[in-house]
Amino acid sequence: MSQLTVKDAFVRAALALAAYYFPHQDDDGKPLASFRHAAFFATCKPQAWDRWNELDSEERLLVAEVMKLANPDLADEKRFASTARILLGAMETGDEEEDEADLQLFTLAGDPLTADAAYPLLGGDYLGYARSLLAPFRRPSNRRKPHDFAAPGHTYETSERNEGNEIVHGRVTIPRFPAFTQPLGHDTLPALATRPGLGKVPVPVQELKDIAKILDTQYEDTESGPWLHQVLTGLLDRVKARDTDTVDVLDLLAGRTQIFHAPTGTGKSVLVRLMGSWAALNGHRVTLLVPDVKATLASVWDISHDLKILHRAEKTKHLATCAPLMSPYSRHERALKHASLVKEDPDSPGEWGKRGRRDVDHLAYGCAQRHWLDSAGIYRPGQENCLSLRGGGEILACPWIPTCGKFTPAYQAADATVIVTNHHNFIQGSMRVGIQIDGRPVRSVTVREFVLRASDFVIIDEIDAFQAVAVDRCATTVDLHSRRPWTAEPQILDTAAKHLPLRFEDQLIEPVSHVRLMAESLLTGLCTKAFRLNHHDDVRVPRLRQEYDYEGWRLPRSRDRELIGLLFPEYQVSDGEPLPREAVDRLNALVPGPEVPDDDELAPPPMLLDPEWERVSDILRSVVSPRGVNQRDVLKLRLHEVLAPMVSDGRARNRAIDHLVIRTLMGELDGALAGLRDTAQSLRHSGLLSANRIIDAMRSGGIADVLPHGAIGRPINGYRVTGMKNPEKDAKLSTQHMAGDPHTYVSELGGLVSLITAGVERPVFGLSATAYFPQAVKEHVHAPVMWWMTDAQEDSILVESSAVTYGSGHSRAGDRIPIAGQFPSDKPEALREIGERLYETKLSRKLARLAKSDHARARVILTANSYEQCGHLATGLAKAKGLSHRVCVLVREEDRLSNVRYLPDPSLARRITVEEVEEFPQFGDILIAPLANIARGLNIVVNLRSAIHSIYLCVRPPLIIDDPTWMYGSVNAAGINSLPVNGCADPTEALKTARAAARDHLATILRSSPQLSTMDLILQEQMVAGMLVSLIQLAGRARRGGTNMELHFVDYAFHDETWSSDLASIIDRMASRWLPEERRQMADLYGEAVNAFLSYAGVDLSLSA
Repeated sequence: MSQLTVKDAFVRAALALAAYYFPHQDDDGKPLASFRHAAFFATCKPQAWDRWNELDSEERLLVAEVMKLANPDLADEKRFASTARILLGAMETGDEEEDEADLQLFTLAGDPLTADAAYPLLGGDYLGYARSLLAPFRRPSNRRKPHDFAAPGHTYETSERNEGNEIVHGRVTIPRFPAFTQPLGHDTLPALATRPGLGKVPVPVQELKDIAKILDTQYEDTESGPWLHQVLTGLLDRVKARDTDTVDVLDLLAGRTQIFHAPTGTGKSVLVRLMGSWAALNGHRVTLLVPDVKATLASVWDISHDLKILHRAEKTKHLATCAPLMSPYSRHERALKHASLVKEDPDSPGEWGKRGRRDVDHLAYGCAQRHWLDSAGIYRPGQENCLSLRGGGEILACPWIPTCGKFTPAYQAADATVIVTNHHNFIQGSMRVGIQIDGRPVRSVTVREFVLRASDFVIIDEIDAFQAVAVDRCATTVDLHSRRPWTAEPQILDTAAKHLPLRFEDQLIEPVSHVRLMAESLLTGLCTKAFRLNHHDDVRVPRLRQEYDYEGWRLPRSRDRELIGLLFPEYQVSDGEPLPREAVDRLNALVPGPEVPDDDELAPPPMLLDPEWERVSDILRSVVSPRGVNQRDVLKLRLHEVLAPMVSDGRARNRAIDHLVIRTLMGELDGALAGLRDTAQSLRHSGLLSANRIIDAMRSGGIADVLPHGAIGRPINGYRVTGMKNPEKDAKLSTQHMAGDPHTYVSELGGLVSLITAGVERPVFGLSATAYFPQAVKEHVHAPVMWWMTDAQEDSILVESSAVTYGSGHSRAGDRIPIAGQFPSDKPEALREIGERLYETKLSRKLARLAKSDHARARVILTANSYEQCGHLATGLAKAKGLSHRVCVLVREEDRLSNVRYLPDPSLARRITVEEVEEFPQFGDILIAPLANIARGLNIVVNLRSAIHSIYLCVRPPLIIDDPTWMYGSVNAAGINSLPVNGCADPTEALKTARAAARDHLATILRSSPQLSTMDLILQEQMVAGMLVSLIQLAGRARRGGTNMELHFVDYAFHDETWSSDLASIIDRMASRWLPEERRQMADLYGEAVNAFLSYAGVDLSLSA
């Protein structure tokens, strides 16, 4: 058989799988391979298929390997059919010389030009044939080898582009030592052997409790005393499972993501910690995924001490280790930040205590190159020449890598029993240094692959936050054109394509050229003012136009509301109403664009335009033609002529023309980018260095690398223009490309994702207090909750309104103060007024009562949405009459000792950073902090009990539907929610329904008013559901150790009942949509935590009814 391209191999393998798993026969009883079912194997959505979990491990691996080869474009059955017909000879005339053996393995059924199936002539061995096709792509040689190490005694050139876009050149001479006369080999790289798959990892509860007793010995002499066993027992003795009220064993099943759901502050972090020790005692390796670097360092500190205690107790023969796996980027800055917080004892200089050993020691590193480097400038920490030494036409690696502190985490993790890394690093990170995988050195190993190969099972703490990060990581930013030469990816691609074999370059000519043409046309048109992104009524203020004309991300259809109002005034669309579907369809018909392919079954029927509008459409087609770039002015003039009878006002017409042209260019750019990405991905198995450069340039992010398309079946792009203050030098057009399936990524992390990544299935154990919340589109995890603990502590959360009014000296005296929804210029004054009035009318008395009744918890937190808002709150609170309590305000590290206009004097409000928040009880009574910084992960405790009694939300969290990542998460969730719970026999039909649901939901978002008060009701509820997840997590900050807490809504925007958009009304409506099973599940999982919010909204608390 002649060598097949990746696409050809996938089509043939998919046909073989279709013939085996979805058998069909023609009228004569001959077996058929349906194109429709073969296309399913390009979707990477196994949960839609009811047989997926019934397959044995070898078959699941085979299916995953076929999906790994898939071009996502072929998930559309019509496109798959066209590709298959061409591959199987529909276009052959009989004159060509072809390898007949290839063609005879499949023959088209019926008319070759319209066939929807093929006859497999494989003797019934469909799976064996599929395996034979995959063999060439399994070869280790398909993966790049790491850089060779630089040799001693040689001089190498270095270069780095600094922040000013200037290149700093240098030379470094590698010294020769008696023991270092030859370059290092790849055998000095970290070595990793893939752990064999385990079908099940049973974790006996009693063994965890026994470990807790042993580890409690380290706390016998502390003020709090032993506590691990007490906390763990309090959690596990109250945990329930689906078929029992008591749990003796946690059975972790390979290929599944299983959820452990329990309230915040009940001991989940203790369970995670002890499972690390349990793994060490039972010969397993485990990886813990925690929210951030701070949690990584804290976990490594605790577990490392635990492992030492177990070794001293002779529970382990050899000392097991725990390693932090951190990205080398920004570690230097983090080390400096943590070092600045060290309070060194003058009597013990150089002794930095726990913070130094726990944090700084793991973060800090030095660079051996500096001593030998002759440079024209300074190389920034984190930008060292570790993998970019140039010599003899090669790019070489620094020979100090095996002993460099920057890469110590990679070496430690390769040998550790317990690995700890953070959510972002797992999803998006790479190991930077080469890794020996099963004896073969490999370059560009992702952290995901490293972890899934190294671990017997994976534990994810705060799995809902992990999924939210996955949604965010679906967005990757690529520079499409820049006035800084050869810094934009399409330019790099164009050059790299010239180094490919002709058969590959031929595939790239059109997509690369068209992307460059559209991107360069759009940016140069904006720079030369041929058209403008945004129009503002106040054209007399050039400064404002300069500041706002190019702000934010822009989707092709972002200005549809304004365009419809200008072009089709008969629809009379006001700001608070959704756009009529007919108006949207009419605009889509007017503006040419490949947003919905012609062969897409879900595309609405084309709308016929009147002749005058057809002329507009024809001119817009000319805008994106190869010659359109040089005819912009002529085309705009023609548009003015044609549109004048419909839009008489010249200024309005000019605005409409600009929006039409930009919508047309961006829509065409969308289609061109999709084609380029699909073509680039088809090169990923070629093994060619130049092909890998192209794939790297069109990077698609940690999610799309493994699951290319979401439920909508195509990517979504947003565009942004920057550098317009000096467009000649700095203008740049970037795209935020949103692709991938974050929800399937999490639910199939141990299954399909692990199989594609590492060739083996893993158990994934996820813990959270808010992983199940159906309307929370970013946080709701689509995996079964296997174990849960109901929050049964009655009246433990009190949620109430605490709006305050303007003071007597204010022009609006007596009016309640809203923040959300106010003009930005009015918010600072309102925030200062809230700070002052809240203390005078509520906080002073509250803290005085707490000081008498519960002195250890006489503290409160005030939240806002940003550091600046917190500064204004603190300024107002510092002016309050009778202020007698200590105020702390959370600030950025760079603002801690700086003169910042919106912050009060440090003598009035102490400035602290997020690293100091857990020490807040030592020096404060009132903490003012952004909600996002304190909602999760912080333990503000005194003797294991929360030091916080009440939390005041002074600003409603932002609820913005045009945020691209939230939009993408919402759209993908709509599609995933429409899939059958346990799959179905015809997954292609289920996925077609999911695509339709996702696209309908995207249309709803684009048609909806962006203001919360007039937003589509479903979108309102999704926004508020995500906010409630944050508030339930926030309430947990004040419930550590089983304490009660109060949550107060201060911002009047929470309570404004205009348009029924107040929080209570939305919660009421949200709860009314819960299905009976969802109501029962919410009652079981949350209990009092969700009841508190329902009670606030006046909803009947009998959830289980």
